[in-house]
Amino acid sequence: MNNYAVEIKDVTKQFKTYSNPINRLKEIFYESRKFSEDFTALKGVDLKIPKGQTIGLIGENGSGKSTLLQLICGILKPTQGEVSVNGKISALLELGAGFNPEFTGKENVYMNGAIQGFTKEEMDVRLPAIEDFAEIGEFINKPVKTYSSGMYVRLAFASAINVDPDILIVDEALAVGDLYFQLKCIEKIKDFKKNGKTIIYVSHDTYSVKNICDYVVWIDKGLVREQGDPIQIVPRFEDFMKMKKDVVTNTKHLKEDTDASDLALNILEANFFEYMTKNKKQQFEINDGMTVLIKYDLLKPIEEIVAGVAIFGPDGTSVCGLNTKLDNEIIKPSLGENQILIHYNQLNLFPGTYNIHVGFFEKEAIGRLDYKAGLGSFNVISSSYKGEGIVLINHKWEVN
Repeated sequence: MNNYAVEIKDVTKQFKTYSNPINRLKEIFYESRKFSEDFTALKGVDLKIPKGQTIGLIGENGSGKSTLLQLICGILKPTQGEVSVNGKISALLELGAGFNPEFTGKENVYMNGAIQGFTKEEMDVRLPAIEDFAEIGEFINKPVKTYSSGMYVRLAFASAINVDPDILIVDEALAVGDLYFQLKCIEKIKDFKKNGKTIIYVSHDTYSVKNICDYVVWIDKGLVREQGDPIQIVPRFEDFMKMKKDVVTNTKHLKEDTDASDLALNILEANFFEYMTKNKKQQFEINDGMTVLIKYDLLKPIEEIVAGVAIFGPDGTSVCGLNTKLDNEIIKPSLGENQILIHYNQLNLFPGTYNIHVGFFEKEAIGRLDYKAGLGSFNVISSSYKGEGIVLINHKWEVN
């Protein structure tokens, strides 16, 4: 039995690039001359994806992730090497791929099914489930070119998951659309995981990668830079991205294409207090205790949520990230303004200014409701020199 859903052996993919469109024609007529340059998108990639695992692909834009996905889907052929796929694939690639804009939503669903090898009768059975999941109403009978980006991805995701694939590929699709549908998709992905399906998940939202994926592969400039446990690999990738001047982080309060009406929760503010008291303060001595009070508005009914607070050091290094799910604390908020407190009984931190990031998530701690970086800051001071670094670890010397 083959235990791998996908095997990629020494795969290289090159493309021809032209400085001017007319050079493409010149190359046809002047075979002895070259009017193009070779661009290598992937370079000798070796990768095995076990059946039943959820694999995250991470990397900056242009690293080769989408090219790798298209090779796995069979859309592209490798210039060198071999790609073996064991099972039926359903892929939700970048917005705009796969549907004919002139066809109606329903016609595209049937066309997608035919490509997957399903008869019209088999798709007749699946259509109600697709319509129910997509929730686009009468737009199912209208041309796709009239759809918003959110409606498009709803139908595309519904079509992809309802053909019972062995391998599901999701490339940045969950970044489009409203929060309600994103959470719905995440629930479906978790169902796929429970049923032993193989999932290849691509996202710039590294938080969801850490929470959804069993394994992560970091692609950098067409090479596999690192692969392994998401808890170990993702922070290294985040540090790498922080060092790039043109990085666009995922810590915006709202994505530019998100309507404010889609908000279910809004973080308001964070304040710092002396440990377990109402004495507000911003400056703490080493080993002092500290309480952080976070206020937020619940704008739409949600039965249960997860809160997370992370402390970042003066140089942007992650010092300590905690959330209520990890600590088995349940939050059942009310509509309107709420607050939550986290108590640190001892700040074993060296002097400096520390920032906190605050996030709220749905009950599985995967779908993000709101996230604010640098919501507040506090200072740690010391009357005497204690050492160097970020964390002052409790210790004792023994000298013989």
